[in-house]
Amino acid sequence: MHHVTITPIDAATQSDIPTPAGHIVVWPPVIGYDGLSVLLGRAVGTLQADRCRRPESLPPASTPPGSRVPRWITADVLDWLREYREQRAQPHTVDPSPTPRRRGRPTKVEVVARMRAAQAVEGGEA
Repeated sequence: MHHVTITPIDAATQSDIPTPAGHIVVWPPVIGYDGLSVLLGRAVGTLQADRCRRPESLPPASTPPGSRVPRWITADVLDWLREYREQRAQPHTVDPSPTPRRRGRPTKVEVVARMRAAQAVEGGEA
């Protein structure tokens, strides 16, 4: 079983792992399924199944000689997580259209007007 300690820190120290304000999580250098499930927020059974079915969905593991249980190096897991960090969404600007479109099917008058406008553009280009 792994031991995770939460120790208070001063404001000058920062951590890559989101924690309660003013605390840093100290992880052991090597973790098993239990530690990985805490870091990734997945159940141990899901991790075991994913290791067989979808190994690309997990960070690379090490299986020590003589052991059947995989181990993960904590620094490698954190690096792997950083690769999948989402970029902050940029606020998109909405192009204000001159007239908002109405709901539903266009009326016959609107359809005919669009067709005439399209024919006028085609006729003007030719």
